[in-house]
Amino acid sequence: MTTRAVQLDVYRTAIGMRSFEHAAAARSVAEAVIVRTAFSDGTFGWGETLPRAYVTGETLETVVADLEETIWPAVSPLDFDDAPGALAAILTASPDGRCLNAAACAVELACVDAALRRGGAAMLADLAGGRGVAARIDVRVTGVLGSAEPSKTLKRLRMMRCFGLRDFKLKLGFGEETDAENLAVVSRRIGRGVAAGKFTLRVDVNGGWDAETTPERVGALEPLGVCAVEQPVYGPAGELVDLARRCKLPLIADESLLTDRDARTLLAEPGGVWWNVRISKNGGLTRCLRLAELAAEHGVPVVLGCMVGESSLLSAAQRRLLQVAPGVRFVEGNYGRFLLAGDVTRRSIRFGYGGRLRVLRGDGLGVEVDPARLGRCGTHVRTLPA
Repeated sequence: MTTRAVQLDVYRTAIGMRSFEHAAAARSVAEAVIVRTAFSDGTFGWGETLPRAYVTGETLETVVADLEETIWPAVSPLDFDDAPGALAAILTASPDGRCLNAAACAVELACVDAALRRGGAAMLADLAGGRGVAARIDVRVTGVLGSAEPSKTLKRLRMMRCFGLRDFKLKLGFGEETDAENLAVVSRRIGRGVAAGKFTLRVDVNGGWDAETTPERVGALEPLGVCAVEQPVYGPAGELVDLARRCKLPLIADESLLTDRDARTLLAEPGGVWWNVRISKNGGLTRCLRLAELAAEHGVPVVLGCMVGESSLLSAAQRRLLQVAPGVRFVEGNYGRFLLAGDVTRRSIRFGYGGRLRVLRGDGLGVEVDPARLGRCGTHVRTLPA
């Protein structure tokens, strides 16, 4: 008997969060699209996505429209008895070539959740092409710093150190004077530890620089022990590769890594460009796994992330991915109640002391959506039948 997706329910959520800012955006509310997919065998699954217009070009409105008009009509005929094949067939681009990664992520995660409810760890191994499923997660979560007020940067850094974090990312792009103050604050606090290899420090510019001055700016960061510079300028993958060849430190591709084609282009400089692979940005769990596998094959370090403001639903998906993804060097996500004022799951999850992540023991992705909590922070906007 063929297992098909028979109904998709779409919700929009808004959860208050601690203010978060960088060169491309500032936000105090985490807005997401959450979906519930029901299947003909009685199983169901939940998924979440956080679209960013400056990343994939998608918004909350376009995600809802693309789910209804493009992705769901293509998903409902698929045979989920072959879960890996069905998941690979979920569209990540519209007929006119627009990126649909964020929209695809929501449905893909719901389908993965349902598949794991049916098959458990064996299904997770199957989705990973037979790779073993790790019983523990060894990579620790990164503490993300940066503010237009360096005093806030210092306060957050102190809190993160008290909680045992050892990997840090500093947001730049607030202006030369503010960036210099933030760098000085961080260097005074952890500079010796970075030099001794006790801590790591990378920076994220979120496209706030220009290509002409980036090599000089990157060179100035080298004596501070910065290990890599994320997305100093916006642009296609090929331009980031050319820029990396002029820089003393590796660059990290975030907004420049959306598609498999981008990944192949970035492989022209495997040592000079690391990859920031994000579940929402890159189209879901299985597509991120494929990117991580490709990176590992070519010795490219990977930063594995969600998207700032994710609920425990997307955080749980990240933990499942970390059980099977090879070559992950840094992790961003699973901040939970450290960042959010609420949640949509019965049990909120976040990283533990030292940035450690435990493998979740529950069914599916490992968490259960609480209808009451979802109702408090979300609105049901669509029911789409097969």
